[in-house]
Amino acid sequence: MDRQARIVNKVRRGSAASKAGLKKGDEILTLQGYPFVDETDLAYYEQDEVVEFTVLRNGETITVRVEKDAWDPLGIEMCQSDYIIPCKNNCLFCFVKQLPKGMRKTLYVKDDDYRMSFAMGSYVTLSNLTDEELERIKRLGLSPLYISVHCFTKELKQKICKNPRSAELFTILKELADAHITMHTQIVMMEGINDGDELMLTISELAKMYPYVKTVAVVPVGLTKHREGLPALSPISKENAGRTIDNVEAFNAEMVKKYSEPFAFCSDEMYLIAERPLPSYDSYGEFDQIENGVGLVADFFHEADFELSMGVEPKGEYSAITGMSFAPLLSEYVRKLEARYDVKVDVCPVRNDFFGESVTVSGLVTGGDIIKQYAGKLRKDIIIPRTMLREFSGVFLDEVTLCQLEEKLNVRAHVADGGAGFIDILGGEI
Repeated sequence: MDRQARIVNKVRRGSAASKAGLKKGDEILTLQGYPFVDETDLAYYEQDEVVEFTVLRNGETITVRVEKDAWDPLGIEMCQSDYIIPCKNNCLFCFVKQLPKGMRKTLYVKDDDYRMSFAMGSYVTLSNLTDEELERIKRLGLSPLYISVHCFTKELKQKICKNPRSAELFTILKELADAHITMHTQIVMMEGINDGDELMLTISELAKMYPYVKTVAVVPVGLTKHREGLPALSPISKENAGRTIDNVEAFNAEMVKKYSEPFAFCSDEMYLIAERPLPSYDSYGEFDQIENGVGLVADFFHEADFELSMGVEPKGEYSAITGMSFAPLLSEYVRKLEARYDVKVDVCPVRNDFFGESVTVSGLVTGGDIIKQYAGKLRKDIIIPRTMLREFSGVFLDEVTLCQLEEKLNVRAHVADGGAGFIDILGGEI
């Protein structure tokens, strides 16, 4: 772990930690007798009335005892660390290895950090987890975690991940379940590798750990055109996607009958590949897997309809930028809007030349592809989904900025957060 994350950056004046004598620059070695890792430890032990630190100060080890009311803040801010626990796998389908050259450096970082899983919902394999880290997860109750599973059979798991440690995942999952850690899981399905009987075996074994393994999502493997030197993989076929949906839905129906809540889902992309109608909004439960593309479409239209029910009235003329897979569904929806309101929306699907035409989701559309395909063809106001942009910024995956897009296309870009944001833009609310 990174030493920087153990350095105290600030002790708030008048706080319990300040009164106890903790100082800026102290390196926290232990907290409540356990090795200190990062701010997560502070958050957990703020519940205690007595918190004991061992710190390194000017080469000397010092014990600091903080006494306070339970849940009162300690008053400590730690130095920021950019250390991320790296991935030790070499997966057949690794998306990082399918990226073109010349993108920003952070996109090539293969992370497999359980802390990011807990804090941000990132999927991890746990194949790099040390015994100490596993104990920390259980002790601090870091829950929920989001875990990539892929298959149950050990030999196949080693073939997929190229890491002997990955084959022990179900032992770790069982240990976490016994510690009452909630887990959401995913299976990246590959044609002829971990589909069919192996897929259903994996889902069945995960279901044995319900309710601590709370959900499992089956998503089709993502393949770009940049796979030179990588193992040969085929896109999921329409027929296979349909069979998978039938099997997963049948299994899920039994789980709903038994536990009154859904457990197993196929991603929206699987339904689009199979050319099947997407499930209803009510079928997704708490939408625990929405960041994994499960229920995104249903949630979009549910949000949009809710905004309309609140009196937002679409008006004006817009071009709506989207990925190829969502375009037909959005087109059908905006035709209904145009029939009811004084609004005109051109749905503009973007072919993914940057990653390859097999990549059809909106979140991987680049600014450069939009510019090349739609220069001189868009209305003055365009709508861009938030998922196309880097988090907390106006930058596409290819480093094209929103401002550059507006300048090149001579348009005014509006960024939509989901269905509600889309309707609010059409209604002039944003």
